[in-house]
Amino acid sequence: MARFVLKVAESEDELRQYNSVRREVFVHEQGIFEEKDGDEHDSVALPIIGLDTASEQVVGVVRCYPLGNGDWMGGRLAVLPGFRGRLGALLVRKAMEEVQCRGCRNFYAHIQEQNVKFFQRLGWFLTGESSVFSNVVHYDMQVVFDN
Repeated sequence: MARFVLKVAESEDELRQYNSVRREVFVHEQGIFEEKDGDEHDSVALPIIGLDTASEQVVGVVRCYPLGNGDWMGGRLAVLPGFRGRLGALLVRKAMEEVQCRGCRNFYAHIQEQNVKFFQRLGWFLTGESSVFSNVVHYDMQVVFDN
């Protein structure tokens, strides 16, 4: 059974692997982006990684960035195929922990339709808004912290 280390990416190698996992999932696998999935939020985002201890490779990622007034946005949750079903919830919980430690009150995310129930099981709720991004339906979700 795989074991994971969850942490904020720090080294150049960790950041390179973090970006590689995002590119693999969002560009190559899902085709949501044409060449890369980076945007203006990456410069202030908290890059969280899941390291497989057996291979010492990054196999899952998620990012979080501040919106202001104690609100944060999560996104770009990506797990390589061989690790799905085991790592996603750990990454989301780690992201929730990291932003809450930084004073987050409201944590938001745009969740792909097939992942809504997964997030609901982790304590998130639908805000009632949906949108289509690159032909994929996304729902706005939120979790509230009582800091």
